[in-house]
Amino acid sequence: MLYEELGGHATVERLVQCFYDRVYEDDVLRPLFPPDRTHVEHAQIKFLTQLTGGPKQYDSYDPRLNLAMIHRLLPIQHTHALRWIELMTLTIKETVPDPDARDRLTERLQIGAANVLRICEAHQSE
Repeated sequence: MLYEELGGHATVERLVQCFYDRVYEDDVLRPLFPPDRTHVEHAQIKFLTQLTGGPKQYDSYDPRLNLAMIHRLLPIQHTHALRWIELMTLTIKETVPDPDARDRLTERLQIGAANVLRICEAHQSE
């Protein structure tokens, strides 16, 4: 499973911490995030763990945890999605030692970012 190939919980946690270090210093992305990053990081660790086939993170389906529901009210534009992927890709390269695992994770996250952008743009045009 990709989760193990990434390096498990320790790598996912380090990836998320390093990524949000960048996000919270970034002029493009920082305005989209709350002042306290604790909840954001915790949610991202759970999301990446689930996305990569790690231990089950949620006991039941909760529609509030759906990517579209979480992000749809944010003013996310194409510029934000590109910057998010840029920073995440850089962080993945620095924290995930296995090149194949890096590529697979990056591909999954690019798909997710495109879907979030599509949902946000549709919601903004309503």
